[in-house]
Amino acid sequence: MDEFSRHNTQPTPAGLRPGRDLSKWIWFVPAIAVVVAVLPLPYGFYKGLRWLVAAAAAFLAWKEYELNGKRANPFTWIFGAIALLYNPIVPIHLFKLLWVVLNLITAAAFFGHYRLRLSKD
Repeated sequence: MDEFSRHNTQPTPAGLRPGRDLSKWIWFVPAIAVVVAVLPLPYGFYKGLRWLVAAAAAFLAWKEYELNGKRANPFTWIFGAIALLYNPIVPIHLFKLLWVVLNLITAAAFFGHYRLRLSKD
């Protein structure tokens, strides 16, 4: 049994439960924002989006790490990678079509993590 399968059988640790320990908006706001970002919008929106998504992803990566015995799990790596990809300090510049695909994958990661943590209560 691989690491991801073992992790999925464990209940959501206290401190990471949507609606109880954390507001559901920590997942929904960045997920909705990256979906909206597929539209042609002013550059300022995308700069703000980088701050929002990087902060939410870094926070969720840290919570996963802290609440799983200070051990990295797949979610720690996924949200850590998202935080690096969207980081506003050293921005990564890609072409629009690739950003659209990455935005949809990012939204799926936030929504999927929310649903998984909600169902493991």
